[in-house]
Amino acid sequence: MDSSGNRLRGLVLNGIWRVLPVWGWALLLGVPVLAASCQGEAAAPLPLNASVAKWFDNHAAAISITNDDWPIRGRVPDIDSYVLEQGLIMGYEVVTGNSFQGERIFSGPEDERIAYLMSELVPKGFSYFGHGHNHIDHDKLSYEEALESFQLNYDTMIEWGMTPVAYGYPRSAGHEKETQRALEDSGFLSGRLLTRKPSESYNMSGDKVSPDNWFGLMSLEMQSIEFENCGKCINDNAELTPILDEALERTSWVILTYHSIGQRHWGWYHWDEFRKDVQSIAARDFWSASMNDITLYVRERENTAITVDVVEGGGGTESIGITLSDGLDNARFNHPLTVLFDQPTDWVGRPFTVSQDGELVGEFVFDTEGVALSLMPNERAYTLQPRP
Repeated sequence: MDSSGNRLRGLVLNGIWRVLPVWGWALLLGVPVLAASCQGEAAAPLPLNASVAKWFDNHAAAISITNDDWPIRGRVPDIDSYVLEQGLIMGYEVVTGNSFQGERIFSGPEDERIAYLMSELVPKGFSYFGHGHNHIDHDKLSYEEALESFQLNYDTMIEWGMTPVAYGYPRSAGHEKETQRALEDSGFLSGRLLTRKPSESYNMSGDKVSPDNWFGLMSLEMQSIEFENCGKCINDNAELTPILDEALERTSWVILTYHSIGQRHWGWYHWDEFRKDVQSIAARDFWSASMNDITLYVRERENTAITVDVVEGGGGTESIGITLSDGLDNARFNHPLTVLFDQPTDWVGRPFTVSQDGELVGEFVFDTEGVALSLMPNERAYTLQPRP
């Protein structure tokens, strides 16, 4: 499992989890089946109408709260605790070298802020994203210079015990094609830009199975009007709320970028408005996840083929085999995918086991036909069997 966060975030809605899973990445939900496809082209329906949900746990939309700031233990206000109390997560920037003021930000993995992030926040679901070795304008560099900078950030994060996946361009300077190519070639899987246009912020709307540009993901710039009178930024919760509702309608992925929450530093945002934002997100059907996790999920989903084998006997369905194959490196692409399917009618309300390679994952019972099962796309079959 990626160190970027705790992935057990689902809830059993209409079923009962009878046995705790042996492996922490297996999760079943009793939720209604919705139409979803893991392929870009129409295909014949799979047995049991199996498909991969657009978003993990079959949420309606996805959201990443990103904080271009440093994780600080005991910060006032305590934004980390408040986010966690509302059942959400947040991602912090990681600048591995110098800031734009020329001063070293983090001394290394032993730095108390990095230690706080990795030992206390990440185990609770928080995450991080690359934000440069130096906080500079990479669009002003050559391809070779940008690649060297991105690579240094990537490699240093690994040295610090992190698993780099997503990146946020410093100063949103990642618009040039050569800059984006350099980021991709360095090993990062996605790159975040900033926008002040809500219409640009709805990543992957509708039936889209991947973003238009993995290295040009758009994120809303959250900034109080008092900072520098940026009327085009999202200044408060009243401006954010309709965007959240539109994202749900579009089944989109929205990324929010904050600076200096509750402080009076660069790009600051009012604490009271941030609390309202968090409450608004928590009250809606969003998958709150890091840019890392959403990047992995979407890349896996768009490459996944599902194999479903149903064995029938004289007494009904004897077993179901489900295999997810994405052809990707399982060591890196290690986020579970949520598979939606209709369980056999004679299984409704009846306990069944889930196992892989002969090892028990868990025992479950659901009182609806619609089931959502979150499994790893690791090319190995899961076997579902009802109890006698």
